[in-house]
Amino acid sequence: MTADWTLQAPWVWLPAYHEADNRPARFFLFRQTFTYSSSSSSSSSPNPVPVHVSADSRYRLFVNGHRVSFGPCKSYPGKWYYETVDIRPYLIEGGNVISARVLRYSTLTAGSSSIVSMPLPGFMLFTPVPDLPIRTDPTWRCCEETSAQIVPQAEWNYLLGPPFLSNNERSQEAPALAGWHRPGYDDSAWSAAVWQSPAVKMLPMVSPWTLHPRPIPALPEIPRRFDGVTHTTGCVTADQWRALIRADQPVVVPAGERVRVDLGVDSLTTAFVEVPFRGGAGATVSILYAECYEKDLGVDTSPFPMPRRKADRADSTGRLYGPKDFYTGTAGQSTHTFAPFWFRCFRYMQLEIVTASQALTLDPIALRETAYPLDITTVVRVGPELTPIWDISLRTLHLCRHETFEDCPFYEQNQFAADSRLQMLFGYQLARDDRLARKTLEEFHASRTPAGLIVAQYPRGFPSKQIPQFSLFWVLMVHDHMRYWADRAVVRRYLGTVDGILHHFAARLDARGLVGRFDADSWPFVDWVPAWAVPGQIFQSCMPPAYHATGAATVNSLLYAYTLRQAAALCDFVGRTSTADEYRAHVSRIRAAVNARCRDDSDSVFFYQDGPGVAEYSQHTQVFAILSETVTGEAAQQLLRRTLRTPGLAVCSYAMRFYVFRAAEKAGLYAELFDSLLDPWRAMRALNLTTWAEDDMNARRDCHGWSASPVHEIVTQLFGVSPAEPGFERVRIAPRRALLEEAEGTLFTPRGDLRIGWQKGRALTIEATRDMRAEVILGGVQQQVVLVAGQPVIFEESQTQSQDGNRNTTAAVPEAGKKSWLNWLWWW
Repeated sequence: MTADWTLQAPWVWLPAYHEADNRPARFFLFRQTFTYSSSSSSSSSPNPVPVHVSADSRYRLFVNGHRVSFGPCKSYPGKWYYETVDIRPYLIEGGNVISARVLRYSTLTAGSSSIVSMPLPGFMLFTPVPDLPIRTDPTWRCCEETSAQIVPQAEWNYLLGPPFLSNNERSQEAPALAGWHRPGYDDSAWSAAVWQSPAVKMLPMVSPWTLHPRPIPALPEIPRRFDGVTHTTGCVTADQWRALIRADQPVVVPAGERVRVDLGVDSLTTAFVEVPFRGGAGATVSILYAECYEKDLGVDTSPFPMPRRKADRADSTGRLYGPKDFYTGTAGQSTHTFAPFWFRCFRYMQLEIVTASQALTLDPIALRETAYPLDITTVVRVGPELTPIWDISLRTLHLCRHETFEDCPFYEQNQFAADSRLQMLFGYQLARDDRLARKTLEEFHASRTPAGLIVAQYPRGFPSKQIPQFSLFWVLMVHDHMRYWADRAVVRRYLGTVDGILHHFAARLDARGLVGRFDADSWPFVDWVPAWAVPGQIFQSCMPPAYHATGAATVNSLLYAYTLRQAAALCDFVGRTSTADEYRAHVSRIRAAVNARCRDDSDSVFFYQDGPGVAEYSQHTQVFAILSETVTGEAAQQLLRRTLRTPGLAVCSYAMRFYVFRAAEKAGLYAELFDSLLDPWRAMRALNLTTWAEDDMNARRDCHGWSASPVHEIVTQLFGVSPAEPGFERVRIAPRRALLEEAEGTLFTPRGDLRIGWQKGRALTIEATRDMRAEVILGGVQQQVVLVAGQPVIFEESQTQSQDGNRNTTAAVPEAGKKSWLNWLWWW
């Protein structure tokens, strides 16, 4: 092949295949035997033996029975990813086999909402090593794995909600496929693969797969164990189950028995599951995955979602609800294993085994925990209350990062723009790695529509409702990346899409000067708010009722104005000053329209109405009035205090609390309001959640990345570390010592780490690991300094208090002495 092998990538598939039969997906197996010799000149030990591999839709690659790759990384039309893996460690002298299990989702039937399929199915493997005959071609053998199927939507338990994931399996023991991915298996009954190409003679057809290397690291699969046994029924005792998970002692279920066990891990996890059996002809096994125990609804299944109630997540009374896998041991082979293709999310796993005429032996269950391998360098110790809140926040973010950012790992695994904006921002405060963030920016950019918006949820396996406001959060996403990484190429690349989004909203301004109605088939989602719920009408819910009554929700105009301000900063950053001025002029007009049409001064104190002339009010509208500077100064302070103390206002969810924090910061009330704003996270801790829930009105999911805003508050407010200039060309350090008597942490910045700490009654210490310019704000006093790597600077405190609650301070001579003190005085 040519050097640019991707232009002629060797895609193959089964000779007899009908896409219409996928409902919603099927499994296919591919394998090739080959001879390997370490004495070969081009593949001699210990030189690597790279292979490039991809599939549509997903694959698991094996070499001589060893798992070596899982992919392709979630892709989208226009950019299809492949993995490159070194298979040298798995090769043996002589005969070898390379094989793949491929899961193909239909393009005709809704399947996984986050896994894309192109019009053609395919599997591709290529190696640049010339004397290894393992590139996919018609010598490969293939077959359909009919013994395993994805549970179709018709059989889905809608009590749990819509079937977004569509990855639960119904499988049975398949003696004819035993050892199919290992050497020595007889594949003579399999079909020969056929080339897969849309080419038509004389037509300029191209491959549907535009191949690109995987842009993020491979996800690790880290072995772990269950931590405990919660409930058991049947003839196998709890001690026997504990011996299985703690001492790897097999469990034997006699013939004619039904046993059930609930196994738990200490905190919610995402992990691949592998359940090995021996014997058990005719036995049936079901595996249920759940986040927690909850109130028994009195039914097992339902054709529609039902209200569910979760309470103390450590309380093991009640019952488990969740998706299920099913397995049947038809022949009772000496060894057989059920290993679902996709990872599962759970805190509890309920295993039920019903044996027939033969006993079944269950060997130790393997769990392989998986998530994006972010190398976090920010480490904090912030007291007995905030440190656990920090830890739970990190675990929440961890479980919502895989090949994309995910709204939740348990229920959807969809990448939404509003959710991802916050997850990306929080990640910038933890680690140097922004590869997943860059991938996300690009994906939403690639999704842009003729209307100028980006698709709210992307990549997507089937068309989904558009949420227009989420495009504004993508603009904020670009602005965040600019602030933390200062990559002008990124900003320039995406400014056209930014312009298109803002022009879309400008075109929606009505005669009142407000953002009016969106397209009828869209979902103008604002937030999960009980007061906004319309029973049985989800797409009429989640927005102020004033939107339906007046054709405009004030919060949409305010969010638009807030976003225009950030877009103007993006334009300034790359020298588009005239466009920046234009956007600021739009902001002024929108503010004037909101103040003229939506401000209610009827009761001597004012609120902003949720819609023009409608006496309905929400925290959301007031918060974005402050953030957009539609109200400022003392008036903003009074408005925010009233907003948080007045009963009856629609309340911001956990996600929108991030913006409440930002309004408190902007209004100068952060120290005053911080303690009360943490109450939702205290409440979740009191219920023993190990990750933060989506909101407090819906029990569908206990892990949602947008709820992890304590990370941002601890880094940027408690320790006060944020970029004073894009890319931390200058770092702002403004710790709020009045919020906590003692704290210490190592805080990541792209310019180097900062070590910051203080103790009760003692001085503040700041130390940088690399030289950096800093803007230090203490006690309301701002100082411009240069921090020298490895030379701590100590700030002594006076006893006077500033208005914001911080003590006034004076800077001491750095410990390293006079030379560093000259650096301290030097301001560029």
